[in-house]
Amino acid sequence: MPSSRWDAVIFDYGRVLSLAPSADELQQFAALVGVTEPPFFEIYSATRHDYDRGLTDFRQHWQAFCDAANVKLGPAQVERIAEMETLMWLRVNPEALALAREIKAQGVRIAILSNMPHDLLAYVRREFDWLDEFEVKIWSCEFGATKPDLAIYRACLDALGCEAERTLFFDDRPNNVEAARELGMEAHIFESVQRARAIVREGIGSQ
Repeated sequence: MPSSRWDAVIFDYGRVLSLAPSADELQQFAALVGVTEPPFFEIYSATRHDYDRGLTDFRQHWQAFCDAANVKLGPAQVERIAEMETLMWLRVNPEALALAREIKAQGVRIAILSNMPHDLLAYVRREFDWLDEFEVKIWSCEFGATKPDLAIYRACLDALGCEAERTLFFDDRPNNVEAARELGMEAHIFESVQRARAIVREGIGSQ
């Protein structure tokens, strides 16, 4: 078995283990909400912290969005929007999942550290049996804090029983990557599966 400079590799879920919404999907989603893209996704991302921390439900989440975007949505609209929102994040990235399995086959543990609300998490758990292949899964809605709060990274490290310096972390957001590096983790922005695999091979050896 090749030696590894990591004891565990930690993956984000959205835009890493799951496929990113396409530009067309974001445009359709924005149109359904009644806000152009841009700035739709920027407002969407900035107003979901309490939702991802498990402090609000989807109705309160979208009310916070409406307040920030200065739009009004009726209850039926919010239901349709919430359904579309969930579906956007339920498409697995098969190549990223394959990479995680390759890492595990090399004897390195794998984990998930994700900002995710209860509503989406319920669907993810129901739809994806492969979650059980990840030894540790830390979800922001259950922990009560979101990345880049250092506490949630520490919780993941504690659950793994790993030193920060012995972990590799992939996330699509620069601020989340910087927080991981602040703790001493080796962290990279997830640009593509090909680039992630190259990083992994440098630390684990040829596969």
